[in-house]
Amino acid sequence: MTSRGTRQRSIAAATALATLLLTAGCGGSSADDAPDPAASASESPAEESSAPVTVPSTAAVEPASGGRVKVPGASMRALDTYKQLNDYGIVQGWNDGQSAMTFSPSLTRARSLDAFAREWIREHGGPKVKVRQDDAVAGGKYTAWHVVDTTSDPSQVEHDFGIMFLDSAWLIDITFYLPGVPDTLTEEEQQQVIDSLLATFKTDLD
Repeated sequence: MTSRGTRQRSIAAATALATLLLTAGCGGSSADDAPDPAASASESPAEESSAPVTVPSTAAVEPASGGRVKVPGASMRALDTYKQLNDYGIVQGWNDGQSAMTFSPSLTRARSLDAFAREWIREHGGPKVKVRQDDAVAGGKYTAWHVVDTTSDPSQVEHDFGIMFLDSAWLIDITFYLPGVPDTLTEEEQQQVIDSLLATFKTDLD
């Protein structure tokens, strides 16, 4: 008499064997199912191919080429459409009819970029007014916190950036006028202005 355990093992073995034979039969009984060498070659991993892989890239940022904007410890370039708005020695202001830039050193005592951002936001209306964005890059290598204010003044959108290096820190304010003259910049054009200005930042040690 066959035990229940033996019977179950026999059924399981028979099922596994039937599945194996069915799989082997489907894969090898027809010439139509034979592997296609050309298809196999086309499915090989990209890293095994000697052909270069084309990767889409964004357009390179064109750095601003206007007047030199110098403050203690660092400098930038204005847009070529900008004219100097004010010069208070440590604070420089430039603008045209569509946007403006203010550049100055900061006297923060913060020990980190995040602490610097929190301190500045707290002192300028709080997080509901100064909304933190993803960090930006200035001068191709300096991380800058980024804050946007769309509520303080309905006639403009204000972007502020804070940079720290060694024992120094700087603030860059880039403001877009609503409406602008002769026309208002689109969001894409505003981003181009920001990228163009930030690309020119450098410290006196660069």
